[in-house]
Amino acid sequence: MIPSKDHANKLIISITDGKKLGEIRGLYVDPEMRQIAAIHLGTEGIINRKTLIILHAAVQVFGADAWLVSGSDVVATLEETPDSAAFTLIHNLRGREIQTEGGTKLGVVEDVILDGEARVLGFALGKVYAQGPLAEKKAIVREAITDFGSKDKPMIAVLAQAEALDIPTA
Repeated sequence: MIPSKDHANKLIISITDGKKLGEIRGLYVDPEMRQIAAIHLGTEGIINRKTLIILHAAVQVFGADAWLVSGSDVVATLEETPDSAAFTLIHNLRGREIQTEGGTKLGVVEDVILDGEARVLGFALGKVYAQGPLAEKKAIVREAITDFGSKDKPMIAVLAQAEALDIPTA
């Protein structure tokens, strides 16, 4: 289990020519929050700002110190990438509330927990409102979430699953 913030500033290197393409400035998750959809490299341009990304499919190795990608030509702009409007920047998930279907507050997302292949395992909680197992774990497994919410809407979780299921360690 790796908190997404542990990937910040890792180098992105092209396997074909060894060129440094940038550093991880952020990560986007797919709409179902199953895996990383793209790497956020930052923005360029003064007047026409463009967000630079590398899609998950281009990543060949998720290394401890650097991520290796298939070539130097994999850098794209978010604005020109099909379906990118459905991506969510992990930074924008921080602070999102998680509650039960009945409206009971469970906690607030602090970070996204990933495995070694950048798949989403669950969510680390910064604030925990619930007592019991969830308060001890300070994390909620992805499978317990039934609705990922939005900027203005909380995530919805099944409390029984959140308490019973642990985030996999391997």
